[in-house]
Amino acid sequence: MAAFGADPFGSEWVEEVVALSAGREPIPGMTGVVALGIGSKVDTTNAHVFLSITDGIADGSTSNTPDVTLPFTKRQVERWLEGELVLTEAYMKGDIKPVGASGPLFAALELLDWLASGA
Repeated sequence: MAAFGADPFGSEWVEEVVALSAGREPIPGMTGVVALGIGSKVDTTNAHVFLSITDGIADGSTSNTPDVTLPFTKRQVERWLEGELVLTEAYMKGDIKPVGASGPLFAALELLDWLASGA
């Protein structure tokens, strides 16, 4: 797991994600804007951050309308940070309930799982 110096989904965390992903090989098509948040009723009005991803690389936060909203519980975030939760698997099991387009969803899950793998 990549060690973060900042709390998840804040502006400093986004800067860390951008820096970590900057040197990775692009994955064409893994693109979108994802709203990330913690809580059961996360939507575009109360998400912690809108993260822009282009070809599998984080561009930073954006004010663009998100393609997908990805809410997490506090426990899911804790388990993800500890390397115990693979987000793609959690989604496939129905444990994560995104709202929006599937392409940008998979771009976000791929990036976040990549970070968890030790970026």
